[in-house]
Amino acid sequence: MNYLKEVLSYYGKNFLYIAAFMIIPAVFIGLLLRPFALFEFLAAYPSLTLNGFDEFYLAVYGLQWLDILWIFLGFVLLVVAVSLLLGFIESHFKTGKVSFKNSFSLNSNIINVCKITIMLAIISYVINLVLILLMFLMHVICGASTAGVVVATVLDYIFVLLGTFLITRIFTMFIITGCEMLINGTPMNVSFSDTTHAIQRDAWQIFAVEVFVIVVTFVLSIVFSLINISWLGNILGLLVFIPLECILGMIVFFDHNGIKRYDKRRFSVKF
Repeated sequence: MNYLKEVLSYYGKNFLYIAAFMIIPAVFIGLLLRPFALFEFLAAYPSLTLNGFDEFYLAVYGLQWLDILWIFLGFVLLVVAVSLLLGFIESHFKTGKVSFKNSFSLNSNIINVCKITIMLAIISYVINLVLILLMFLMHVICGASTAGVVVATVLDYIFVLLGTFLITRIFTMFIITGCEMLINGTPMNVSFSDTTHAIQRDAWQIFAVEVFVIVVTFVLSIVFSLINISWLGNILGLLVFIPLECILGMIVFFDHNGIKRYDKRRFSVKF
């Protein structure tokens, strides 16, 4: 099975249903929390005047006290949306019917989704913090000359892309693990072990999807940052990154467990 083709095909055919789940958290998080802030920073870096590490950190995150509330609300919206989206995809794969009702009944274990989302948020933050530190070190080492800024910028792009791939790979592993936990009810350690085997078996196909997701979100973030509407790049990036990863996770789970899919048959929508 060509995972990239399958993921894009499912996303394209069911985009309106996927957007129904994701549009609210995507707009909220994209406008208020800047999930692709590192990409925005890369676009702006050559024109910024920064000195200490604190200035680098604030240039990326710029957190204020009110942001704590937005983070909490964004987290809740994201957990609910991902839980419902996974339930929708599972129902569609199993029955071939597009049913919003079953997304609530099949995917009721929101605690597992919450647990996975918390771990992903912590891991992503730590990796981003390391990336900011590396960019600050390159800024100090390379200096403020034109040549130094060019070198630092190139190295920053490399660091951020590698770090983003690491985050994406961890996201993929957790989302496949989550699919097994939600559908089979297996403990996280068992599900994670099965996920490791699935990724090893189909490493290059999964890698192709991850690279595609990274490239699309990266391009969207950079382009819209350069034309000063970075919020739109964040929203569109979320509408690409999270649904494609969820679809990939469910496809890998069904394929690895030999579960027959019925979603390619046509049925009417059920509410």
